[in-house]
Amino acid sequence: MNKEWLIKIASDIEAKYGAGARERIFGDLHKIPEDDDSVREFFHRFIKGMDELGDTEFLTSVMAKNCPCGHGDFEVIIKKTYDESNTLEEFAERLERSNLIEDLVSLEGSILTLTKHPFEKYGKHKHSGLFTKGCHCELASHAKEPISSIFCHCCTVGFYGKMFKNALGVDVKVEFIDSVIIGGKGCKAVIHLPPKPSKEVGKTHE
Repeated sequence: MNKEWLIKIASDIEAKYGAGARERIFGDLHKIPEDDDSVREFFHRFIKGMDELGDTEFLTSVMAKNCPCGHGDFEVIIKKTYDESNTLEEFAERLERSNLIEDLVSLEGSILTLTKHPFEKYGKHKHSGLFTKGCHCELASHAKEPISSIFCHCCTVGFYGKMFKNALGVDVKVEFIDSVIIGGKGCKAVIHLPPKPSKEVGKTHE
């Protein structure tokens, strides 16, 4: 379990709600055992505590900001494909046709929808449970029942936002749509792509 990441989230919550809230929600993170039952118990206490704060906008932003995951190879692919594409339609079609980022891809206007394949396509978690085949997150896949959507802003808004910003060099708006651990059919997010400049722009005539 990545405790350094959780410590950052705990610090953000403490900064706004105080040490009591941090203790109630997280306890002593350094002392949490690594066995599956203990991790599962911690995860549900963590989620319940965040829900009880009733501050969805703040908490989703904290989850997105502290996303510990990244994929440098995908960032390179996104940048190269975007730069080589004349239109957003071509960009999305190339990502989808060659399965370049391993997600299902669709585009409507400038809104790119990405849906993750179930995790079992790529590997297996070491524990068993309701979401071990579908959820990519090692921690969240321990969930024993559906939860609120706050946690999933990490793997959607945080992960995709960071990846597309690094690839395209601009901030992009990302919205959480669905996930398996909230009881949905798949893990889905939409990315609002920047306009695609024409390659003709700036070309001079000889």
